[in-house]
Amino acid sequence: MSRTVKSPFDREAQYAAKRLAVIRAAGAAFRRKGYHNASMVEIAKGLGLSKAALYYYVKSKEEILYECHINVYDAMDGLIKSTRVKDENGLERLQSLYGAFAHMLTRDGLALLADVDSLKGDYQETVLARRGKIEQAVTRLVERGMKDGSIRKADPKVMVFFLMGALNWLNVWYEAGGRISGDEIADAFVAQMSAGIANGV
Repeated sequence: MSRTVKSPFDREAQYAAKRLAVIRAAGAAFRRKGYHNASMVEIAKGLGLSKAALYYYVKSKEEILYECHINVYDAMDGLIKSTRVKDENGLERLQSLYGAFAHMLTRDGLALLADVDSLKGDYQETVLARRGKIEQAVTRLVERGMKDGSIRKADPKVMVFFLMGALNWLNVWYEAGGRISGDEIADAFVAQMSAGIANGV
């Protein structure tokens, strides 16, 4: 009787999928309770794992927080690249990107967390660098809009801090399955952003 031998690639894919599930579940717990108040025991219990099994996928709570940040910035990088091919003015591209950011945060189970100070050493340095690159990309769109006249003149960095800060707060009050859907929130974010920065509005 022959036995089916699983490919090591299958095992690697299963491990990666389960590890991502751990990170996303932990991110949701961090969002609900705060990083310091969410315990590894609680995270493991929510996934139906023992605490020992949880440590098979991650080395520490800090590593989970780091991966939460990196997963979000990886997704944001992909969205930024996808908007580069569009023939739009600065405001239109920013609307597309900002809406995509909001959709991603309400739909994909990713959390844009603010607990960067809880990371140490290389973890914190890497996350700050990745966040800086995202902010630079958004700033370039704002500056492009100011140059082509679609966005009103203002300090672009202050404008970007305002826009990204609003996205940060999504994690505090948004609940999947609540009164307002993720699509409605994304549309509202784009409308409010446009009302605040569009030239001539």
